[in-house]
Amino acid sequence: MTDSTASRRRGDDLERAIFEAALEELAEVGYANLRMEAVAARAKAGKASLYKRWPDRAHLIRAAARYKATNVDTAFEPSGDVRADMKRVMLRIAENQAGPSGEAMRGWVGELRATSDEEEAEKIREAIEQPRIRVFAKILETGIANGTVRPEALHPRIVNLAPNLMTQAFLMKGRPASEAIIDEMLDMIVLPLVSSD
Repeated sequence: MTDSTASRRRGDDLERAIFEAALEELAEVGYANLRMEAVAARAKAGKASLYKRWPDRAHLIRAAARYKATNVDTAFEPSGDVRADMKRVMLRIAENQAGPSGEAMRGWVGELRATSDEEEAEKIREAIEQPRIRVFAKILETGIANGTVRPEALHPRIVNLAPNLMTQAFLMKGRPASEAIIDEMLDMIVLPLVSSD
């Protein structure tokens, strides 16, 4: 497909097609083998249309993962049961880690090690952390409103504790945390720290 053909899809439609193609390609070949040309072919888009938006695969995959995370974040609404809500999100994180998002995370860790540009490294970290922080903050805010969570639990380090535990387990073991491990994380670490009791 030529760039002129690809340009029939513009703006959000083209970006969505590219993001979906990038995540599908990532799931099939892994981060190390992902090529911009292959993503362009899968998206039926011109290679130039990718490079116009993202200078390399790290930027593309970060944007694609943010797109995916934003979709999940928008759909999430806390039930009011802090433990059940946290567990639901942590199981979702584990599910994502088993697919393209896990491949992206492994790739990002490599990019963080390789880059000497601290500003760029911080952008990568934020792309990983911010969508999760919003979801867990929403859960904790609901708990504070119903009196089951201490107001101090909204400290950024505490808000990001559960997802950080998930990331650590994933990177150390090479696979997502099991449901039993998620239960341990919640009952032994996270809930004793945030509970108002």
